[in-house]
Amino acid sequence: MSVTGWVINAKSFIDDDYGYVNISTTWKGKDMPSKPKENESIEAMWSNESLYGVIGSKVGDFIETYGVNASLQEGMFTHRSIAEQLVQNFSGLKVNEIQWRENPLVHTLNNGKPRIKRAKWLPEKEVDIVYIYSDMYVDVCNPQPINTDFFTAIRTKEDYQHNWLMCTQQTKEKLEAMKFKNICIVENTIKG
Repeated sequence: MSVTGWVINAKSFIDDDYGYVNISTTWKGKDMPSKPKENESIEAMWSNESLYGVIGSKVGDFIETYGVNASLQEGMFTHRSIAEQLVQNFSGLKVNEIQWRENPLVHTLNNGKPRIKRAKWLPEKEVDIVYIYSDMYVDVCNPQPINTDFFTAIRTKEDYQHNWLMCTQQTKEKLEAMKFKNICIVENTIKG
C-alpha cells in the first residue's frame, strides 16, 4: 500500500543564499524530539549547525530543523503570523508554542573560551516563532480517504522517524500562490 501527496519541508537557503537560521530539537542529553501533542510546547533552541555547513542570522518564513534525530516531520517552525494565516485558510493544522532552551554556545566557543562577539547563527532580530503540525495521521500500510488539506503520512505509530508532513495538490497550489520563502513542496509516494 502507499500514500501519494505533496511532502512539505522547510529549507535553510534561498537560491545560493545559505545565511538562514536553523532550529535544533535535540541536543546533548536529548536525542529524540517528542511527538507533538495539542497544547504541549515543543522544546527547541537556535542551532549552531547546518546541513550545509553554513549558517547565518536571517530568519526565513519557515525554519529548518537540524541535528541528530532532530526531525519533527509532522510539521515545521514558522512565524506566528504565518501559522495563523495557514490555520485560518486550511484544515488539518495545529499550532504549538515553543519552550526555548538556550544553546550553550551562545556564551562559549567550541573550545570552551568565552564568546566575545554575538554568535553569527543567532537570529538578526527577535522573532515570534511557533510550531505548526498536522495530527491527522494516514497510515501508508492501510490508507483511508484524506479529508483535510494537511496530513501526516506514517508507516507505523511506533516508528516516529518515518513520518511526513503532506498536503493535497489543491493545498500545494494555494500555498505556492501565497509566495512563501524557505518552503519546499515536492510530490512523493510513501510506500508501506
